[in-house]
Amino acid sequence: FVHGLGGAKENFLAALQSPALAHCDLLMFDTPGTGQARYNPDDALDVSALADLTQLVADQLMPGPFILAGASMGGLITLLQMRKYGTDRIRGYVNIEGNLTGEDCMFSRRVIPHPLDHFQRQVFGELMQEMRGSAFAGDRIIASNLALNVDVRAYHKYRFQTVAESDTGKLLDEFLALRMPRLFIYGDANRHLSYLGRLRQSDVRVVEVPDSGHFVFYDNPVDTFRAVGEFADAVGGGSRTQ
Repeated sequence: FVHGLGGAKENFLAALQSPALAHCDLLMFDTPGTGQARYNPDDALDVSALADLTQLVADQLMPGPFILAGASMGGLITLLQMRKYGTDRIRGYVNIEGNLTGEDCMFSRRVIPHPLDHFQRQVFGELMQEMRGSAFAGDRIIASNLALNVDVRAYHKYRFQTVAESDTGKLLDEFLALRMPRLFIYGDANRHLSYLGRLRQSDVRVVEVPDSGHFVFYDNPVDTFRAVGEFADAVGGGSRTQ
């Protein structure tokens, strides 16, 4: 599981508690600037660097075939990972409302106009306050994580490539062109996404999670990880998966 920015490895804590995934080996980690992973601005990291890091983690800890899952910006990270390194060991791919088109940059695009100093002093706090007022628990939990576990410099830096890649229009085509089983999960509050019809007309399995916004793993973790577990069983034939 690869989390998005503003999240952390704990986004997937409920996966460890899900009966549907009890037979699976699960791996999740913090990316630099989030959770317990420090961020050094001198490293000049971007989202492509996070894709490199994800591949390194897979090479070190998952030597065999595995199912790859990315949520939110983690969807972009994993698509860039597969673009660069290929898909030889990836048995299946789960995209949890990951970036596929420009319309997915709900928060990212609001970062772009602001230099880091202004964003850190004013805009970052405004975003958190807005999320705290959301009707969805996932938004409120992510707002708390932004305050406690996110380096604002990383949040600001990663958003530029996120928007640039999403606006190219290539990500959706790349997702559809993948030659492996794929699952797309989204919250029912976002059933307006313009590309859902195209996904449903393809061979991608599409699952709408009820009573959920963008952060389905918090809003409705039971249904979210049940869908992931059912997908893993179908892809792995009921065998043990990573």
